[in-house]
Amino acid sequence: MQLIIYQPVNADPKAFIDFWAARYTGYDEKFYEANVGQELTETRILEWFTWKNGTPLSEPKRKSVLRNFVARRGELDQVPRDETASDLLTRFGEGGAIWRIFWLHCWQPARFPIYDQHVHRAMRFIHAGVLEEIPGKDPQKIRVYLDSYMAFHAGFDGIGSRLVDKALWAFGRFLKENNFPREAHR
Repeated sequence: MQLIIYQPVNADPKAFIDFWAARYTGYDEKFYEANVGQELTETRILEWFTWKNGTPLSEPKRKSVLRNFVARRGELDQVPRDETASDLLTRFGEGGAIWRIFWLHCWQPARFPIYDQHVHRAMRFIHAGVLEEIPGKDPQKIRVYLDSYMAFHAGFDGIGSRLVDKALWAFGRFLKENNFPREAHR
């Protein structure tokens, strides 16, 4: 018989990221590594959004990606590389908040972290010790990304951005799937 008790342990940011990134079982990491920073061709854009979707794109989703991202790919060449996230999300104002944010990540992965339900949950638990789901409305998602998540993610400065993405995703998913206690552990 194996009896286990889990006990929260305070960790520094590097130890936290190392622990949780090692438990990442999300998206195909080989695909990510092979495609990150590569030219955003039509095929690669469709593959990126299929990767993010986690399953083949339905026809309506495929059409949305073609219309909102593939057809507008050339616009990225005209955008200053330092344009604000807010301006970029306004410029690319269709296609859903999470996919628009992901589009920015595809373009400049080191500058724009991936944002989704799991990393949102991780951020809120780390900040406030609460389990909170991502807002339901796109404008609220955008506001949280711009006003909270980008700075939160940047707070792990000096640790590889992709490691941070993977760790926060794994921790956020753990919080949802394992009935983690709701009280703060400090």
